[in-house]
Amino acid sequence: MNLFLYSALGVSVLLIGGLLWRLSSNRHKLPCPSWLAWLVELDNPFAHAHKASSIIEALPIFDGIKILDIGCGPGRVALPLAQRIAEKNGWVTGLDIQHKMIEKTQAKAQVLGLTNIDFIHGALDTINLNKNTYDVVLMVCILGEIPENERVTALTSLADAVKPNGIVSITETIFDPHFQKTQTVVDLMKKVGFVQKKFIGNKGAYTLHFEKQKS
Repeated sequence: MNLFLYSALGVSVLLIGGLLWRLSSNRHKLPCPSWLAWLVELDNPFAHAHKASSIIEALPIFDGIKILDIGCGPGRVALPLAQRIAEKNGWVTGLDIQHKMIEKTQAKAQVLGLTNIDFIHGALDTINLNKNTYDVVLMVCILGEIPENERVTALTSLADAVKPNGIVSITETIFDPHFQKTQTVVDLMKKVGFVQKKFIGNKGAYTLHFEKQKS
């Protein structure tokens, strides 16, 4: 009986904590703490579209491709992606608001011997990205971490950095406390000049591809 009560209490604490985190992130930048990097690195077995391999397999890969991974964290997607496109002379740039996350990923990249990846420390809505630079931009469970009143500004900055006809890949899973519904994502991307091109997964765990329209 005690075990059941403790388990129920633990689940309740997690649910309440997740809800409070979600509500707070609507007004403030609250990325996943760097000490939880080990958790971010795990592929969720119940969300196929969230797996790093699934995200990478869905991307267009070609010679000289340049990819920006926004909120790269500990490199769950960025590192295997850099390995995947190395033979194509491709380049990955990881962007993260937390310097400790970048340090962790840089160390892993060195161990793997990767020479086609670099990093930017900062937030999407406050840094100046070079215009028309990236063929593909990734946002894996990141959109909900951007406060609601800053999202259009942040996505406008993203749009400027993407090449015409470039792709933005957005992945969401209901297991993430910042989960964003499909229509919310589609509406936001439409505001900054993107059209939906591909949907992978289901309503609870999905990847959406958007294409930047030529101005």
